[in-house]
Amino acid sequence: MNSFSRKGIALSKKDALNSAAVIFFALSLCTALIFACHSSAQARFIIKFATVAPEGSTWMKHMRELQKKLKVESKGQIGFRIYPGGVAGDELDVLRKIRIRQIHCAAFTGVGLGQILPMARVMDLPFLFRNYKEVDLVRRKLEPFFETHFKEKGFDLLALAEVGDVHIFSKKPVRRVSDLSKLRVWIWSGDPIAKETFSSMGVSPVPLAMTDVNTALSTGMIDTVYVPPLGALTLQWYPYLKFMMSLPLAYSTGAVLISRSFSSRMTTDLFNLLKKDFHQTMAELTEDLRAQNKETIHLLEEKGLKVLPMPAGPDLRDFYTVRDKVAKALSGKVYPAELLERVNLILNSERREKP
Repeated sequence: MNSFSRKGIALSKKDALNSAAVIFFALSLCTALIFACHSSAQARFIIKFATVAPEGSTWMKHMRELQKKLKVESKGQIGFRIYPGGVAGDELDVLRKIRIRQIHCAAFTGVGLGQILPMARVMDLPFLFRNYKEVDLVRRKLEPFFETHFKEKGFDLLALAEVGDVHIFSKKPVRRVSDLSKLRVWIWSGDPIAKETFSSMGVSPVPLAMTDVNTALSTGMIDTVYVPPLGALTLQWYPYLKFMMSLPLAYSTGAVLISRSFSSRMTTDLFNLLKKDFHQTMAELTEDLRAQNKETIHLLEEKGLKVLPMPAGPDLRDFYTVRDKVAKALSGKVYPAELLERVNLILNSERREKP
């Protein structure tokens, strides 16, 4: 009897161990299923982002930092698949891909923005701004206005972005308006501002995609381009060019836009985080780009580029006359006359307040 009891006790322990193993396995399985369901509910948003900025550029360095920051702050819910250096095509190609949902988000310069919201190109008028203080003031005043109108076009404006002062780079010196008529000037295909600007200066420009400029320069198809100094360096256009005008042709604005067909699927908290971080990143990028463009000019001078002095007197007035002609010609076509008037009021108010 005692032996039977001891054996019975031993069997009970074995049964207990087996039962515990079954319970542990069941609990583990339930935990795994619960976790899987939770992970599914908290799925990451992978944003396919395109830019013409090449890998290694200041633009891309900031984007890579933003990519890491958003991953941490969103707890892995927001990720990026970045297509730099025009690998997704130029801005017009990217816009087409956004519309068929192959790309979700992109950094656009004026050419791309103009295809979505032509009135945004008012910021790109030639010889419009005199300094970055004026640029910042107009951007700050107009950003809510542009945000509303981009939304009507199916895009959320994540942030206005800096492209910067655009200068004319050429193989022959450009000191006055009449000098340009002797040159083979590139314009970005689909850019009405550039077309009207150079036409007003007596030029028959050569329209090409940005990705074709290197080849066109190397073959002599073109001998003059317009680009920020940092762009001339990173895009490797500068070896074909000898001169740069000190007077900026224009300030080129940009923007980061995301398709509302994608952003509307995001929670409010995640979208607000995305927008906040983009705003901060673009502000930091702007500071870096402005400093680096100055450094780049010195670097290009060391490489043999000659920076021409600012035009003065009648020569400068001729360039400002071009601005007035282009602004008038495009008013009511590219942007409403009221918007141009609003920009001019902001600028005139700022200039009057100067001591």
